[in-house]
Amino acid sequence: MMTEEPTSRTDKATEMAVLDTEEDVATRSGAGGARVGVSRRKLESRRKLLAAARKLFVERGYHETRPQDISREAGVGHGTFYLHFEDKLACFLAFTDEAAIELEYFLAQHVGRVGRLEDSVREILRGIFEYSVAHPGVISAALTDASVLSTSDIGKKMPMTRWAEGWAVLIEKWKASGEVSPDIDSRLAGHLIVGAIKQGGGYAARENLDTEKIIDGMTMLFVRSLKKQ
Repeated sequence: MMTEEPTSRTDKATEMAVLDTEEDVATRSGAGGARVGVSRRKLESRRKLLAAARKLFVERGYHETRPQDISREAGVGHGTFYLHFEDKLACFLAFTDEAAIELEYFLAQHVGRVGRLEDSVREILRGIFEYSVAHPGVISAALTDASVLSTSDIGKKMPMTRWAEGWAVLIEKWKASGEVSPDIDSRLAGHLIVGAIKQGGGYAARENLDTEKIIDGMTMLFVRSLKKQ
């Protein structure tokens, strides 16, 4: 069950994501990063579209969600969608950027508690699961298979790749400290860990399993796979 502290984290993380979105809109609308001159109506319609996209990507998945569905859910005209997003993929990436800001805020609450490899992995997983409880289905939706989405015209990496690279950076640090085997391919391990979190988290949610037991089990699995023998 969620406590008062994670709930307040959710509100704070969402507020940060909204502010970041407003600044991005302002910058791209020629305001030089300032919000002066940016239409309140434009900001509000973007908020509505992102909220609708988030809901539909979680409920239906990327492939079953169309731009017109997002517009209809947001209560705005279909043409309004293309005032804010080039296409569905651009909207999806905006959704994942928002989710990443929120998740990073949750993870930041655990930074001061990390130390040894096992403790670090456990605390990171605890932050991820806290976020998953506060935002059901968001991580799974954000980690849609990158191989079926083209980013050639956008130049942005998919969330799966970005988050796997984040794990790879940590693994390199643990290698340097002598806790992780130097033979481990950090990038491959990062992708495997993110995939396991997505699948394991989904399984835990469907089966209503005890969160702490899942965290302990995944921690043991990851540490045994990475640890220097």
